[in-house]
Amino acid sequence: MTIPMDSLSAFQIPEGKYSKEVVAVDTDGHRWSFRCSMRRKDPHRKPVLSSGWIKFVKNRGLKEGDEVIFSVAHNDGAEGPQFGIEARRKLTKLFGQDIWVNPL
Repeated sequence: MTIPMDSLSAFQIPEGKYSKEVVAVDTDGHRWSFRCSMRRKDPHRKPVLSSGWIKFVKNRGLKEGDEVIFSVAHNDGAEGPQFGIEARRKLTKLFGQDIWVNPL
């Protein structure tokens, strides 16, 4: 999964490094570990999630069009940010508003 460039700073990849292990806790309290990496040789150096991402996608039954939301749960400084992660699927529109559900 690619990550919007304007969100990259939240993952705090150290200067001179190209990847960082990221831990996120889902709405069920399960801890997920991902690697957030910068593409080194791509002219569009977007960050990507790997190493654990496919397991999360399969566990949640995610499909194209679903959304994944990362939130910073807290940032204690020493360990770096602690993330929350939520997956959702658009069910329908009601009165002009999108209605989202957990894809499980």
